[in-house]
Amino acid sequence: MKESDVRRAIHRMLRYRYNLWPDHWPDIAGVKEAGRPDLVVMNPRGPGFYIEVKAIFLNRNTSFNFSNIEDSQRRWLTTWEEQRPNGSYLAIGTICRNRSIFIIPWLKWLAVEDMITPIQRSLPYKVGPGYKKHMQDNGLDFRLISKWKCNQVSTNEWALPKILENLMEVQCGAT
Repeated sequence: MKESDVRRAIHRMLRYRYNLWPDHWPDIAGVKEAGRPDLVVMNPRGPGFYIEVKAIFLNRNTSFNFSNIEDSQRRWLTTWEEQRPNGSYLAIGTICRNRSIFIIPWLKWLAVEDMITPIQRSLPYKVGPGYKKHMQDNGLDFRLISKWKCNQVSTNEWALPKILENLMEVQCGAT
């Protein structure tokens, strides 16, 4: 599994489980502007939104480096979020034996970064020995984003966490 597999899993989930219309830029006519998120999700019943997809290879890395999100991607997500609340999301897929997908509202993600940045420039998957005591004592790792973890229904099938289903129902009329 790689980043494109994470994107395809999200695409399938949104399209077939939630009847939304996600598109990946190579599938859309025109030239992708620098920084434009990986998925534009159109909603036939309301406003759409963007998702930037990232992956963390847990067999090589033990944390998600904030620099994995380019400045142009940050500007795009922030600008879109300013224009339409809940219009930008960051998806992080963990690539390992036990796969996970997290879809985090962009402003929530920025709050996590703000909390961690004074200590380090990455979010650990799991804090333990070798991490600062403050991080260990306060569980400053992927537990901070656990409520946005998608549920794996079967090998290739995923469902949004309840918090995102509710948000999309209120914001977009989805589900």
